[in-house]
Amino acid sequence: MQNMNISVISTKKDVKEFHQLPFIINKNNKYWIPHIKQEVENIFNPDKNFFHQYGEIERFIIRRNGEPIGRIAVFYDERKFKKEAQPTGGVGFFECIDDQKCANLLFNRSIEWLKNKNISAMDGPINFGERDRYWGLLIDGFEKHTVYGQNYNPKYYKKLFENFGFRKYFNQHVYCKDLSIPYPEKFYERSNRITGRKKIHFNHMENYDFEKYGKYFTMIYNDAWKSHHGFKEMRTEKAVKMFKKMKSIIDKKLIWFGFYEKTPVCFFIGIPDPNQYFKLINGDLNLLGKIKFMYYKTMNPAKICSGMVFGVIPKFQKLGMESALADIVTKNISKAGYTHVMQTWIGDFNPKMIKICENFFGSDIHQKLTTYRYLFNKNATFIPHPII
Repeated sequence: MQNMNISVISTKKDVKEFHQLPFIINKNNKYWIPHIKQEVENIFNPDKNFFHQYGEIERFIIRRNGEPIGRIAVFYDERKFKKEAQPTGGVGFFECIDDQKCANLLFNRSIEWLKNKNISAMDGPINFGERDRYWGLLIDGFEKHTVYGQNYNPKYYKKLFENFGFRKYFNQHVYCKDLSIPYPEKFYERSNRITGRKKIHFNHMENYDFEKYGKYFTMIYNDAWKSHHGFKEMRTEKAVKMFKKMKSIIDKKLIWFGFYEKTPVCFFIGIPDPNQYFKLINGDLNLLGKIKFMYYKTMNPAKICSGMVFGVIPKFQKLGMESALADIVTKNISKAGYTHVMQTWIGDFNPKMIKICENFFGSDIHQKLTTYRYLFNKNATFIPHPII
């Protein structure tokens, strides 16, 4: 570790180099699409990220001979403590040259910081926020398009994590559906059973009444996700805020709800994948970046739909509702010019959803990621993520 110096990020120069590091690490990699630096920086801002209400976050940078060669963020969420066998924190926003000593220095400093908070394990690379972005280490699919918010990293990162002692907590599958390829025959049989019922109907978003759609979303989400490990109930205000934040990129034809009479029972939330345009603005959504984004968005209609989330309340699962929803969405978004749907990652702890994607939707695995866990006590029993 000669000439390697690790320090807390505290100055404007530190922050600038923190955001420059991914460009250094991924230089000349045409498949890498940088995250938007303003959005990443918001993670560390208590006024922008409500997770600061429940925990703390710190970030470190390593320099060698004055040049940045590695970075990491370390954090914890007190709400997670009650749902784990041991208090577990996290690390994320990891970037590092291909040097195990550099990686070890980042990991060990994170362990030291977490131990001072009475924490005894860490997951990584994960987000100090929701699981829908900046979550997991890419292990397969390095030469494929990466959707907005998903991590991308060099192949050697897997070696850096595993050589240190991280173990797989769960794998993550990213699925892609080519809309020109018909679904399996059983899919249409299941869909027809549902669409033939008079009390069931589907509608896409018709206006920007986010209060109404936020209420629909949380009703379904809180019912459908309540059995998931680590579930936190979502309030309507949060869903409304989510929709408002998405307004500039929303295509109302990509947001669908299914109803039994007047009760919302399922949803599909998609957006035109912004990475189709973000790859052209170099990770900076400043004024010029926003102008470029709107220009490219206007001149080049999106072909890829990023399927952020879909769900069905338990009462209507296994009846064909998933197939009916996918059938309706596919027919309508294909007419709008979309050719592919790339689904947000699904953990291997959710075999039911994986079965739906692979057997009923006929989707292919596009990329794979891994969420790792490291136990500070070597004698503690390692328990993978429970199956739901």
